[in-house]
Amino acid sequence: MTNLRRYVVTHRGDSSSVLRRLQDFVRSHGTPTGEQLETLAGENALPAAAVRAALSYYADLHGQSASLRVCRGTSCMLAGAGELFERLEPEVDCRAVYCLGYCDRSPVALRGDDEVLVRCRPDLVLSAARHPEVPPPPSIRCLAREPLSTRRLMQGGCARLDRARAAGAYAAVAQALRGPRADVVAALDRSGERGRGGAAYSTAAKWRACAEAPGDTRYVIANGDEGDPGSFIDRLLMEGDPHSIIEGMLLCGYAVGAREGIVFIRSEYPTAMATMEAAIAEARQAGLLGSALFGSDFDFDLSVFPGMGSYVCGEETALLNAIEGFRGEVRLRPPYPAVEGLHGKPTVVNNVETLVNVPVILTMGAEAYARLGTQNSSGTKALCLNHGFARPGVVEVEFGISLRQVIEEAGGGADGHPLAAVLVGGPMGSVVLPDQWDVPVCYTAMAAREIQLGHGGLVAVPEHADFRALLLHWAAFMRDESCGKCVPCRLGSGRVVDLLRGGDAAPSPQLERLLEVIEQGSLCAFGQLLPKPMRQLIAHFGDRIFAGRR
Repeated sequence: MTNLRRYVVTHRGDSSSVLRRLQDFVRSHGTPTGEQLETLAGENALPAAAVRAALSYYADLHGQSASLRVCRGTSCMLAGAGELFERLEPEVDCRAVYCLGYCDRSPVALRGDDEVLVRCRPDLVLSAARHPEVPPPPSIRCLAREPLSTRRLMQGGCARLDRARAAGAYAAVAQALRGPRADVVAALDRSGERGRGGAAYSTAAKWRACAEAPGDTRYVIANGDEGDPGSFIDRLLMEGDPHSIIEGMLLCGYAVGAREGIVFIRSEYPTAMATMEAAIAEARQAGLLGSALFGSDFDFDLSVFPGMGSYVCGEETALLNAIEGFRGEVRLRPPYPAVEGLHGKPTVVNNVETLVNVPVILTMGAEAYARLGTQNSSGTKALCLNHGFARPGVVEVEFGISLRQVIEEAGGGADGHPLAAVLVGGPMGSVVLPDQWDVPVCYTAMAAREIQLGHGGLVAVPEHADFRALLLHWAAFMRDESCGKCVPCRLGSGRVVDLLRGGDAAPSPQLERLLEVIEQGSLCAFGQLLPKPMRQLIAHFGDRIFAGRR
């Protein structure tokens, strides 16, 4: 535990409310003055330096919120978001963000907190007219034997409690509460489920570690900070099936002995935030959250915590720091969050899709779930196809299907252009060429070929793409989103941008050495993994990246 976090525990300061108060203040008054900052610190029994550090870190706290957020994630960048932003910036109060989660309809902008503009054009944004209609839901298909995580989305969504309960919501937790807590973890163990957030760690192992850790207070956190450009399944689940997430968290809380849960949602997903809050309120009013649930002695309640514009907060320890009111920097591990997490207490952090799978496993049976997929990757996975495919949207597949089938059969190949590659797993994933597409969608099989499935986003890269711009985009993304904890990542990423903008005719030894230092010297997956796809892009398309350079 850091000295500052130890100070908070010792002096009982309430750091968790700092970010919310700062956000409210900035939205109403702009950046606080020194005196105002001192007042905020005093109200939370914190050093002013701690509040100042948080204020300087989060993008959403840098001055008053822009009226327009333009997505510059990888999918939108390939769709011309850079030119869109340059056209709009002189005329509109706007800022760039990564990512708004509409990668199937790039480029995208968000006006205010409720108006999503898809397939965005300057004339659409600059028009005085508002366009309050909600974009229609994306295409959702299933190549598995039956849909699991997307089953309620395919039925039109179950955001309201009555529809969710009619579709079977809360039946699994009601049944689980009649048996021992250990039975839930045992079922997950038999199912072989692995986390769907990218690390693919055993869900049962994580829950068991939390349940067995010493302490009388535990927490459950749903990580809804989905930020990998190209992935948007978590947004769809939070907006269309929030009660499955709540039920998964209830089951986790019961299994590990937690009484409190938090849904952490990125600020770029305002609709998801509003939907989750409404679903929690409905569940609480119906007696599905609170005390003595389902006639048992189990108490559990939930709240929503808003992210504030930091990609790295998708990493679980940075997310915990954000909830505690600190800078979203990664923590040194061990100890892992399951043993020492939120406020130093045992904490389970699972991504949204992982939690949605838990009620499914208990309902259909762990053994039936384990029979789906492969020996090392059981069940199904929702994959997201960006606008560059002929049929963009979400496709749920059974593990073991080939990546080629997903790209060519489900996605229909390119949208009118041959594909040079597919980016799999976001900016920390892999550049996968057509001759590699026959790999099975399986964590182990893909890892053996040095392919990162990540969160399951697929971004089509056409032959005519500007590969130099794509490489610079990744480098700038690494520089802009580095949490600053690790010196190699913080300083090295900026130097990478400078080298690439220097106009070399070939990749320099200094560039390769920098990427190696960032990779080996970073604490979290952001710095450890991002250099690899950059190297792959240079290796495969270096002749186009450096063509004509001096």
